[in-house]
Amino acid sequence: MGISKKDVIHFIGIGGVGMSAIARILLKLGYKVSGSDLRESVNTIRLKDLGAKIFYEQISSNLRLAAVVVVSTAIRADNLELQEAYNLNLKVFRRAEMLDFLMRKYEKRIAVTGTHGKTTTSSMLACVFSGEKTAPTYLVGSDLNDYKSNAELGDGPYFIAEADESDGSFLMLDSNIGVITNMEKEHMNYYKTEENLKVHFRKFMAKVLANKGYLVINKDDSRLMALARDFDHQKILFYALEGEAFVSAQDIEAGEDGISYNLKIEGREDIKVNLKVYGNHNVSNSLAAIAVGVREGLDVEKIISRLEKFSGTKRRMQLIGDVNKIKIFDDYAHHPTEISTTLKGLKKSFKGRVICVFQPHRYTRTQNLFAKFVTAFEHADKLILTEIYAADEDRIAKVSGKLLSEEIEKQGRTMVEFVEQKGEISSRLMPQLRSGDIVIFMGAGDIYTVAKDLFLLLKKKFKISS
Repeated sequence: MGISKKDVIHFIGIGGVGMSAIARILLKLGYKVSGSDLRESVNTIRLKDLGAKIFYEQISSNLRLAAVVVVSTAIRADNLELQEAYNLNLKVFRRAEMLDFLMRKYEKRIAVTGTHGKTTTSSMLACVFSGEKTAPTYLVGSDLNDYKSNAELGDGPYFIAEADESDGSFLMLDSNIGVITNMEKEHMNYYKTEENLKVHFRKFMAKVLANKGYLVINKDDSRLMALARDFDHQKILFYALEGEAFVSAQDIEAGEDGISYNLKIEGREDIKVNLKVYGNHNVSNSLAAIAVGVREGLDVEKIISRLEKFSGTKRRMQLIGDVNKIKIFDDYAHHPTEISTTLKGLKKSFKGRVICVFQPHRYTRTQNLFAKFVTAFEHADKLILTEIYAADEDRIAKVSGKLLSEEIEKQGRTMVEFVEQKGEISSRLMPQLRSGDIVIFMGAGDIYTVAKDLFLLLKKKFKISS
């Protein structure tokens, strides 16, 4: 892919998390960037400050200086700018292709993929390699709380990327270190069958090894272990919460300040690790990051020290606020496994009630995983469900948040309340809250706005000004 720094690279939908991150790295490398989106956002403001030309409407004239166009899978084929790009015979690249263009500039190319945990694991890796000589270039799916950004240009040989498996585009990345957190039946609107999903993950593994690289695989995931049988285990590092592995955890203890464990590294003495994040799933994520760091020859004590400072990422168990000992968290979890794991982690860490506010994401996902959603909230003391966030989907008959709430209620395991309009959730919830409660908002849509509303209402109630 030949792109000159004289060329203008135009992003259609530049405000998106992944698109804005790529644009940020390109700008810091000295490339010229323009882009369009439907509205101003934190991401577009950041890019404008770095020198990007931003348009807040998508029209063909925005491409008058562009030589290259980058488009994500979220952009429809009838988009005016995309049509104009084809009319002008401009180079049009998918987001993953542009990410690969950046990755190929680096000697050590780490791609983190999997159904769950990609963002946290890749963010932990960014922290692990944050030393002076190894400062990585990284591009992940959410802002790191410690750095207020999801992408940064480093001066080391490492490029760390969150590799999106949802549309198969992770196969476009030319990585030589592949981290796979897990594999579950998800994104079936793209994969259609579970066998096709396995084929894609198997291809990802093969591509990494063909680049004379190595894999880091979660041994606790039986599906991944079945795929790993096809490859040379001398080129795979396994990590696990249970059983023997290259790195593993023992004596896991959950508390209000986070989670701790004894780290076992093959051939070394045990080391105590104290994380600021919650849940066994984050222990697992940290093990993946540790495995790569150890394999790359980093000092183990420095790896642990950096991980212990890691405070998470935006919308991944993010603490919005603590008012009168009522903690409000926001989380991106939208799959039953993620929901159940996160709630279980909270229940282990805190003594108070765990109240979950969930906004289902996509009609197809709700339909395909309906039975699993019904049992996903068992670790919540109370559940408030609102209507499905459609994203770009049309409604599906007999699939709704209300029907899901009714089915959960039939199980009798969790107190459930359906609030159709999400704007009414805070006022309904306020009178029910008491000191010690943990309130977690979950979903990949816009439920995070309600978390912020509730926080402001609580501050007003208890007359907290800051």
